[in-house]
Amino acid sequence: MEHDGPAAAPANAERLGREFFGAIDARDPHRLRATLADHATFRSLPHRDAIRPADDIVAYFGTVVSSYPTARWDVTDVIATEDRAAVQFLVREYAPHLGRELVSEQLAVLRVNDGRIVSIVGYYDSAEFKRLFWDDAMG
Repeated sequence: MEHDGPAAAPANAERLGREFFGAIDARDPHRLRATLADHATFRSLPHRDAIRPADDIVAYFGTVVSSYPTARWDVTDVIATEDRAAVQFLVREYAPHLGRELVSEQLAVLRVNDGRIVSIVGYYDSAEFKRLFWDDAMG
């Protein structure tokens, strides 16, 4: 099979999206901050108030990973252009008292500019997440 040269490098937005969730999974606030423009905004769901600027986003995710100390964030798919990405990922946490893993499938839409993320909007079933990670987990 012929091809016309080296495989294309991942779009900037794809690389940044994977790095953002990799930094959350690694619980590395400096790595997370490096993905964000100073004026970045984050909304956990489209209708929620935006968290801004970047340092507040990093602090927010610090509380998230503290609330789920053994959770993992695994990117499963990315659809991207150079400046936008839809990042599908799983949040997983083993619940020993239930004898099973809790899993929430989520999506984040990112916009990037000048090599940094400027906007993130999350999409997930918040009622299912609450049921799985709070109601069932706290059982």
